[in-house]
Amino acid sequence: MPKDSTVYVLDTNVLVDYVDIIPTEDGKRPIEPTIDLDHAHIVIPTAVIRELSKFKVEKTDRGKAARTVLRRLRRLVEHSRTTMDDAYRLESPIRVKDCFDEELAKTKEIVEIENGDQQISVLPVHKNFRNCLPYYPSDEDMDGQIILAAIAVGLRQNGFLVDGTDSQPKVEATTFDKVVLVTNDNGLAIRARVRGIMTSRYGYKYPKPYTGRRDLMVPKELFNEFYNSGGNGISRELFEKYMPDEPRLIANEFIVMRLEKEEDYPRDFDPIFNPYFENIGRYDVERDAIMRLKYVRDFPIRLYNAGQAIYAEALMDPNISAVICRGPAGSGKTYMATVYGYKACQNGDFIGVTVVPCDAEDQYGFLPGDLDEKMDPDVQPLKNALRNFLLKEDSKLKKELKNLQEYGPSMKNNNKSQNYDEETPEKRSLKAKLEDRANLIWDNWFSNIPIEHARGRDFSYELAIYDEFQDQSVSQADTLLKRLGRDGKIVVIGDIEQIHAPYIDQSSSGLEYASRLLMDSEMVAQVCFTEEEVIRHPLVKLITMRQAKA
Repeated sequence: MPKDSTVYVLDTNVLVDYVDIIPTEDGKRPIEPTIDLDHAHIVIPTAVIRELSKFKVEKTDRGKAARTVLRRLRRLVEHSRTTMDDAYRLESPIRVKDCFDEELAKTKEIVEIENGDQQISVLPVHKNFRNCLPYYPSDEDMDGQIILAAIAVGLRQNGFLVDGTDSQPKVEATTFDKVVLVTNDNGLAIRARVRGIMTSRYGYKYPKPYTGRRDLMVPKELFNEFYNSGGNGISRELFEKYMPDEPRLIANEFIVMRLEKEEDYPRDFDPIFNPYFENIGRYDVERDAIMRLKYVRDFPIRLYNAGQAIYAEALMDPNISAVICRGPAGSGKTYMATVYGYKACQNGDFIGVTVVPCDAEDQYGFLPGDLDEKMDPDVQPLKNALRNFLLKEDSKLKKELKNLQEYGPSMKNNNKSQNYDEETPEKRSLKAKLEDRANLIWDNWFSNIPIEHARGRDFSYELAIYDEFQDQSVSQADTLLKRLGRDGKIVVIGDIEQIHAPYIDQSSSGLEYASRLLMDSEMVAQVCFTEEEVIRHPLVKLITMRQAKA
């Protein structure tokens, strides 16, 4: 083991989350990693192998990842000629390229291996090694065993024997500047650092998340060309002529055009109140043009900002089969999808709406009641959307709310008296009436199923709403995205800042996976609300904007 090169010791969570650290024969990485391990010596402690073997029996994504890593490692290790002494001393690492070159030579395949001179060692820690250290982790302390392995690597780099021989002197203090423990576990990182081991996170350098929209200050001439274009929109060539520094347009990408000076807007255009959002266009690949919004006029609720206009257009467009909507709480993501689904069913566009709550903490089997009763807390946001919609759109309920706010529970208006304490059908509380109406709509048009029941189904002639999608793993997301059936539509909703599922972060969330996978498709539109577009309550908007700046 060269003394002047850095050795990277891998923690279990890194291998589980990023299985491609252990390469396949093509040696290619899907995305650029934060640490280049393609030209490094990486060490995997046997304590990590023990943890992976424990995880492999799980019927989870972690179990699947553990099985994948162990399978790839075995394939590499079986090409090695390591003895027991070599393993303790890290003197016979496995050169990845040699393993695959040998195997490919047997099959007469020619594949370019991109892993350079990457080397992998599996390190057992001798049972007597810790006797020379002031640090004694138990066998059950897996994090401690990983730290012990990192210390062994560091001492080996400094010329110490680590094979448990009796002549090994007691180690009081030394520096480990050529060994790095790669872990995403904060607790393990802290424990390792206080013992002198350098630590580093591992991940992928993802490009800036795709939002599906561009908010641009454009020249007055371009704005006028678009505004006066009618149904024809403007060509891509014209857009590129006026905006030469902009990246290429993406299929179904929305362009929000604004002018720097308010006086430059056309006289009949109001930049503050613009109910038809005539400054927003969608790039249509087939026409190769940025087209004016076509469907916002027919959306069943009033739209308050550009994000809602973009979302409404994507929902209403019959040529768009999937909508991915992201953004902060209170921006109307679930509300608009619910109202759209209800009205689309009334208009005969779908036979029903299926809701798949994607909450990370669903434990339906342990709750009392039938499946609908168990799932009711997870679908309350959609039922709440129906209640709010009825309060805004039903004339009788709107009038009753106005009278309630003006006169109180004991309403005296036009010589009529209504006492809400009397439990008669005519004099039930407004809340009870809303509950009854919302439940009737739900029973007629909506159904809900847990994620595990979605497997094997297809949503033909239905609208499927996947709520809280940020808590899905990549494999779960892949399964749900493939449920789309004939003449159906799916709406994927989530907030990437609100992940609650274990072993999932922003880079490994199914929401980000779906966004990257389906970008630049003519059948998919993506919507991203900004913090300024929160409409639930001014305080919610204030909280969201301050959190974004923190």
